[in-house]
This record gives sequence, structure tokens and C-alpha cells, in this order.
Amino acid sequence: MTPPQQTDAALRKAAARRMVAILLLFALLLAGAVALFLREEHRRSLLLSPQPEPAVPEAPAEPTAPPAPAPIPADVRPPAPAVLEDALRQEQALTALREASDYLRARRPDLAETRLRDALAINPDMAPALRLLGLVCLQDGRLADAIAHYEKSLKIEPLHPEALSNLAFAYFQAKNINVALELIDTCRRLHPDYEPALVQEGLIKLAVEPETAIEALRAAAGAAPSDSAPRNNLAVALARTGDYAAARAELQSVLESHPGNFTALFNMAALYAKETNAPAAIPWLRDAMKQVPPSDFRTYLSDPDFDPIRFSPDFQSFLQSLDPSLPPPPVPSAPAP
Repeated sequence: MTPPQQTDAALRKAAARRMVAILLLFALLLAGAVALFLREEHRRSLLLSPQPEPAVPEAPAEPTAPPAPAPIPADVRPPAPAVLEDALRQEQALTALREASDYLRARRPDLAETRLRDALAINPDMAPALRLLGLVCLQDGRLADAIAHYEKSLKIEPLHPEALSNLAFAYFQAKNINVALELIDTCRRLHPDYEPALVQEGLIKLAVEPETAIEALRAAAGAAPSDSAPRNNLAVALARTGDYAAARAELQSVLESHPGNFTALFNMAALYAKETNAPAAIPWLRDAMKQVPPSDFRTYLSDPDFDPIRFSPDFQSFLQSLDPSLPPPPVPSAPAP
């Protein structure tokens, strides 16, 4: 049997162990409860996070006057209404001038003159409009008006080559040969490379001294080889000096590059007529008449160059084949006794 002292000691140890176990269990339960409480409080804090209070807007600042604009420099200030109006009118004048140029290219000088006068009504000192109007008048035979327009344009644009050259030709047409020669010489000195003045010089001198015209017309033909006019006029100058062979060579050169050129065909016929060679003249004259309307037949066939063959049977037969309504040439009057 176990002694009583040992039994009591064992019982006390067992009771102490049970008490320690109970205390440990209670401590563990208390720690779990505390941990659960803290976790729940954290979760609630996340769900119930307070919203930030709206910011109170600041009161608007008192409005202040805008700064005064910087002064505009004088050279960039808007133009005055009068300047704008004048610019608009000048634009209208330029439009009229361009339209007049288009009408001239379309061979409507009547409409061109109307638009040129519209331009000059706006700007009376528009030199290009004055020159074009002078050309219209020159082509229409209004020589006094042409001279006036060209002279006014030269006061605005002195020594302009086109104005000088055409003014010289206008004076030539008006039979004022001396002034014409002086003007064309001035133009040639000031503008030696202006090709139209070469032709004008040749035409003016052709009426006075064919020998001096030949040099100018040769230069004009060389400067503009594709232009038939200088070479045709050169042929006329050569014929007037009696060099028919050289004249025919120049006309043949024109016809090689311009087979239907009326002037060359007509002049070739006139050369043979001057030599009283009607059979040679008629074929050239027939080809020339194919280039003009029948209304112009009488004008060209009455040219004095054809007087040497006018009464020949060949010429009479040609007239009847061309137009039976053409009257026969007048019978030449008998010489006075």
C-alpha cells in the first residue's frame, strides 16, 4: 500500500496541473476573442470610412479692367475707307483692261474699245489702256484719236517702245513722214532689240527710200524668222528697187513655211503681172483669191499692179471664171492728139 503522505502530494500536483491547464485555456480563449474583436473593428472601419467634406469654393475675385491695347504703329494701321474704295476701283479698271485684251485677241475691237473706255473712266492715266485704245483707233483708221492716245500714254510712261513705234506708224499713216521717221529712229536708238520697231522702220522707209528699207527689213526677218510679215515686206522693197528675182526668192521662202499665205501669193502674182506675164501670174492670183471671201475680190483685183495684164485674154478669162458678175475693166481712153 502507498503511504498517505505520498498520496496527498500526488493529488496536490495533479490539481496544480489542472489549474495551469485551465488558466492556459482561458488565456488562449481570451487572446482569440481579442483578435476577433480587433479584426471586426478593422472591417467596420473599412466599410464606414467617412467621405471628405466638400471644399468651400472661394469667393470670385473682384473684376478688373482689361489692360489698354498697345498703340498700333502708323505703318500697320487699317487703311482708311477712302483708300479701300480707291483700291476697289483700281481693281475694276484692271479687270476691264484684261477683258479688253481678251476681246482684241478674239478680234472684237468694238467690245475691246468699250472696256478700255470703262477702264480709263476709272483711271484716266492708265498707260496700258491708252496704248491699247490707240491701237484700236489705229487699226480702225482713226489716226487723230490714235495719235492723241499714244502721246498721252508717253507723257505717263516716257519712251515706252510700243507707244513710240506705233505712234511713228500713226504719223506715217497720216502722211507726216518726217515726224514718223524721227520717232522710229528714237525708238530704235533707245530700244535696239525691240523687234516690232524694225518692221515699222522698214515700212516707213519703204515709202520714202526702198533702198534704206531693205536693211531694216532684212534685220526684222532675221530677228523673227517665223513671222511672214517682215519677209513679205522685204520682197516688196526688193521689187521696188527692180530686183524681181530676189523678191520672188523671199516670197518663195514665205510660202515654204506658210503655203496658204495670202500676201505672198498675191505679191507673187503681182510680180509676174509687172513683167506682163499673165499666164504665170494667173495661177498665183487664183490661189490667192481662195484665201479671201468673194466680197473682197473687187478690192484686190483692182490693184494697180495688175494693170499691165488687165486687158489680156488670160486675165479676162480668169475674172469670168472667178465671178461672172465682175464687170469688165474699163476700155482705156485714146491718147490725146
